[in-house]
Parts: sequence; structure tokens; C-alpha cells
Amino acid sequence: MSSNPSPADNSENLYLSGHLAAWFKIIAVGMITLVAFEAVAVATAMPFIVDSLQGNRFYALASGIPLATQLVSTGLAGPWVDAKGPKPVMYTGIVLFLSGLLAATFSPGIGWLVVGRGIQGLGGGLLIVPLYVMVGAYVLPRKQGAFFAAFAIAWVLPSLFGPLVAGFLVDYVHWRWVFGSSPLAFIIFLPVMWVKFKQFPPLHATKPLKMRKRFMFATLASGTLIGALQIISGIKPQEIDAYVLGGTLVITVLLFIFIRRLLPTGTFLARRGVPATIAFRGLLNGTFIATETFLPFMLKNVHGWNPTQAGLVMTASGVTWAVGSWIQGRYPDEKQFRLFAKIGPLGQILGTLITMLSLVHGFGGWWVLIGWCLAGFSVGLIYPATSVHSLGMTPPAKHGKISSALQVSDTFGASSLIAYAGIVYALTYHFGSLAFAFTIGMLCLLIFVALWAGTRLFPEEVK
Repeated sequence: MSSNPSPADNSENLYLSGHLAAWFKIIAVGMITLVAFEAVAVATAMPFIVDSLQGNRFYALASGIPLATQLVSTGLAGPWVDAKGPKPVMYTGIVLFLSGLLAATFSPGIGWLVVGRGIQGLGGGLLIVPLYVMVGAYVLPRKQGAFFAAFAIAWVLPSLFGPLVAGFLVDYVHWRWVFGSSPLAFIIFLPVMWVKFKQFPPLHATKPLKMRKRFMFATLASGTLIGALQIISGIKPQEIDAYVLGGTLVITVLLFIFIRRLLPTGTFLARRGVPATIAFRGLLNGTFIATETFLPFMLKNVHGWNPTQAGLVMTASGVTWAVGSWIQGRYPDEKQFRLFAKIGPLGQILGTLITMLSLVHGFGGWWVLIGWCLAGFSVGLIYPATSVHSLGMTPPAKHGKISSALQVSDTFGASSLIAYAGIVYALTYHFGSLAFAFTIGMLCLLIFVALWAGTRLFPEEVK
């Protein structure tokens, strides 16, 4: 350390030594790698897991419930980090995350699986915000872009091997090991994290955690409402009537009323600067995750692909995402950021449309692989840079709040769009394989909104 300020010292120089910063990157990338492995493996295996538990109509709920509960804990993580520091929040998140995975591992039915996934999501929401704050406080500004790029690249190995491992476990061992393998790896990894993080100086003196009642209620209500949408997505197509559609509309209105309290003012209007950046990121991530959630389901039902074959889509897109992130990390200047903000959504739109060719007679499932490689690369070009861009426009004292808002936007976008995609799929189920075209097509239209938001990432120029 170049200095060792007391907890009450608000000195700007909390930057880690080169040695400790390297360990921080190793630990953070290792943690994200384990979380990513679980996410990729479960996403690959989920169509076959719900089939085994006779819960196919709860596919969207089982896939998306971790994101709904993650929204709740992510909204609480920012104020908690700002009051108590990042480490207590992170350790609590790890305990919940592992507990949820163990519950899913031993679940006797689809209901218990959903509960375990929900607990897992609560833990996941407490992991990323502390890491973002620690990067902003402990890492030299010129190296922060490389850290966020490394976080994105941490998905490479899980994307390469996660689908293959998941396919092998489902086909030859048991799907329960898809959930049970990550806790074993985490237990081995935790001692190193504990020793190294003890050497990090406190960011500030701890203070009482004061949660505004309106904020807490908005957080809990938002997660609950998204969970309700995901439950609706599991209703049998023949049970959908005017009451269900009316209830969906009411839930949607209430959701947007509450979620706006967790995001910067003007986010849904894409007000220039931080609000537009957060909206842009949420749309890109949400449409990408929601589409990717349904691709293995489509490949299984339309083309009869097995878990390993369907996992190739995750593998390929993860690699191309990492390549895009690596390119972005090498060109962190404003000019390139503006360019990537245009290329990213356009490439994602084109790649998503290409995946839909597999629904046309005579076109095989391999078109999904081609299109999703392009989509992954395009999002990778811009997604990591939005973190640096948002934090760069924000005073350090508000980094916890903005980091929380970034994660809320991510989880809100992904969890809500998975739910809406599930509802669209249920509504169009009687069209057969074309139901996937309606579902993915709806998500593709929303990427055009992201393209517009991408034109408003910078504040108005001073004339």
C-alpha cells in the first residue's frame, strides 16, 4: 500500500499495491468464474431438469426466479456496502448462494427447486456490487477498465467447459451434480479469499445501516412482482384468459412504479448521462439473457438436440463475448466507446435474427450457433465499458449507489424479460415451433430501443 489511512480518513489514495491488486483480480475472477460456471451449466441443463421433475411449464420460473430474488438483494446491497463496507456484504452473499445451490441439489420436486434457486439468487445479488465498489476504490483508474474486462472474460472457461460438463452430468451421472459441483469448488476457494481480503484497508468508518422504508418496500415489491410474472408464465396456455391478461397488465404497471425508485431518475426516459447508460445496459443484458434462456429449450424441442449439443451455443457465444470484451479493453477511449455503443446493439439485432432462421423449414439448428456467436461478440464490445463509463460520471461517494443501480438494471432487465418471454411463449404455444419466433422476435424489437438509448450515453455537450 502506498498509504494506510484510518477508517475515518477519506483520503483518495486507497489503491492496492501491485502484488495485492493482482491477488484481488485473481480472487474476483475466480469467484465470477465459479458463479459463471453454475449459471452456464444450469442454463444448459434446465430444459432437461424441468423435464425430469415433470415441470416443463415452469421452465421460465425455474430459469428466472434467481434473477427476481437477486433484484431484491441487489437493491439492498448498495446502501449496505456504503454503510458497512463491501466485505460483510460479500460474505453474506456467498453463504446464501451456496445454501441455495445445496437446496436445489437435493430438491425432491420442481417446487423445492424453485425455492433453492430463489435463495441462490438472494446470495448472487450480494456478490457483484461489493466487487464493483472494491474496484472503484482500490484499483487505479487507468487499470479499472482491464479489471471489468477481466470480469467479462472470466466467463470464457465456464462457457467452454460448463455446457460440456453439464451435458456429461445430465447424460451419464445425474443432473443434481450440476448444482452440487459449485459448492465443493467454493469451499476450496474461500480460505484464500479470507486471508487476502483481511489485508484490504477499510474504505471508511462503518455507520448505521439506515434503509428508507419506501426503498425497502420498493425493492421487495419489485422482486415479488417479477416473481408473479414468472409464475404467470407457467400457466397452461388453455388457462390464459382476460383475467390473466388483465392481472399481467396490472402487475406490469405496479412493477414499473416500484422499480423506478431503485434506479436513477430518468432511467426509463433514457435521460442523457448515467440514466441512459443504465437503461442501455439493462436492455442489452436483459434481451441477451432472455433470448439465451430460450435457445436451449428451442434446440431441444424443435431440433432434438441433447444437452451437450445445446450447450455448444453457450460455449461459442461465451468465447465471442470474451473476444469482444478483450477488444473493448484495449481501446478504452471515448471515441471507441461511442463507436462500440452503435456496433454492439446492431450486431446483437443481426445475430438474434439469424438464430430465428433455424425455425424456417430447411434451416438447421446450427444457424442458432452462428447467430449467437455474432450476438455474443457484439454485446461483449460494449457491455463491460458501461461500468467504467457510469462510475466515471459519478462522484466516488456515490459509487455504491451507482454500482447497485447497474446491477438492479441488469437483474431487472433479465428477470422481467424472461418472464415476459415466457408469457409470450405461452400465448403463442398453439403455433408450435413458431412460438419461439414470436418470443425471440419480441426481444429483438427491444434491442432497437437499446440502440436509441445508446445515442444518449453522454451528457449534453457544453456549448
